[in-house]
Amino acid sequence: MESYKGNKTTRKQIVSSIQMDIIKNRKIGEKLPSESEYANLFGTARSTVQKALRDLETMQLIEKVQGKGSFVIFKHPKIEMFNFRGFSEYAHQIGATPITKLIKKKKIDNGHKMLLKRLRSIKINDEIAPLTFDESILSLDDFPGLDQYNFEKGSLYDVLRNKYNTYPAIANLEVIPVAPEEEISNLLRVSKGNPLLKVNGFVYDSNSEIMEKVGIIYSDQARFKFTLGI
Repeated sequence: MESYKGNKTTRKQIVSSIQMDIIKNRKIGEKLPSESEYANLFGTARSTVQKALRDLETMQLIEKVQGKGSFVIFKHPKIEMFNFRGFSEYAHQIGATPITKLIKKKKIDNGHKMLLKRLRSIKINDEIAPLTFDESILSLDDFPGLDQYNFEKGSLYDVLRNKYNTYPAIANLEVIPVAPEEEISNLLRVSKGNPLLKVNGFVYDSNSEIMEKVGIIYSDQARFKFTLGI
């Protein structure tokens, strides 16, 4: 594991570093270094390490046993709610390989729009964990030729940024529970009838124009985090 000693290490960086270490190097049941050892490794206060370990416990990756330490109980990461900035970036951050499987790509609305359905997964130590089933609808009038790109090899948002100079800025979303169809349950490897969460809504570009209509169903590996002002 990389040492951050001498730098001011944030709680989020510590969580990411330990999570990557667990996924790539640790076995289930293995004891992790102590809080003091982590504090020395990261060059930070022990209280910051304690908070990071609590985050990992909430993510169900470790279990803290009073008087004994912290132990690995799960190796697959719980992905945080998709932030519309970079699924691939998130996967690389935790030491995983992003995988996109194209389920459907077709023109609709008399050729004016493109429907895109994708299964998003991550690969860790030769194991593939499906995370989301994404459905996107985009205007081919606004993005002519978009349907010609290979979205298993390239990121949709990278194409929009680099080829069409369009940048996602704001997402207006709602979260609802759904009972997915059998095909989607099989793709996400969840039991038929198992309720999942779905995000519906629109993504707007930097000019406040709708650039994408989205529907994302999350597998039971998803972890949702909300910050609300009251």
